[in-house]
Amino acid sequence: MDNDTAIGIECEVKLVVASKDDLRRFLAVLPKPRRWGMQLNCYLDTPGHDLLAEGISLRVRVTPDHARLTLKAKRGREGATFRTEETEVAVDRAAAIAWICDGRAFDLARMPGFEGVAERVVGQPLAVVNWSLTRRAICDTPQDVTIEVDETVFPDGHRDFEIEAEDLDPEKALRVIDAFAVQAGVVLVPQEWTKHARADAHRGDRPIPIPVGDPSGAMPDGLDQT
Repeated sequence: MDNDTAIGIECEVKLVVASKDDLRRFLAVLPKPRRWGMQLNCYLDTPGHDLLAEGISLRVRVTPDHARLTLKAKRGREGATFRTEETEVAVDRAAAIAWICDGRAFDLARMPGFEGVAERVVGQPLAVVNWSLTRRAICDTPQDVTIEVDETVFPDGHRDFEIEAEDLDPEKALRVIDAFAVQAGVVLVPQEWTKHARADAHRGDRPIPIPVGDPSGAMPDGLDQT
């Protein structure tokens, strides 16, 4: 396990795209993606949803080649800008999948930055309560703003489309995104919900799809939709 824990404030601009066609039009005017990502986000909590009650989000993210554990707290939103305290660490991918599929949890008390959440849930099992799967294109722009173009599927089959940019200057990021939206002829509106909140709103019984293979390809396990 990699114990290089990153702790800081995440500042992201998040905007909603109305349809997959609009997402494609927006992507077509951006610089060619630097890379693609397929990200399974599994949200973890106790049986009594103690973390949710305290406004805490604990997530294990699995991609085709790595995994990360992320803790988010003290969220705030102003317009399209989301700010949150974030603690993140790389974890062994096989161990992350074992937690998702078999309930074999990490020892959070021994992970720097996660001691507080370990104390909150002591004596209670942590398990996956819901999930989302995102296919993401990551595009670097000449304005030094990296734009992420997301298609996300939820457990009930609902899907949505989103533009994100993590930047220390969210007003600049929003101006850059808006300029590309005008060029593409696409209307964007501020996102109101995090992916975690949207997963809570779209619970379902679909099996959890573990990302494998080429992240630039279709959604796995029959989740693709043209």
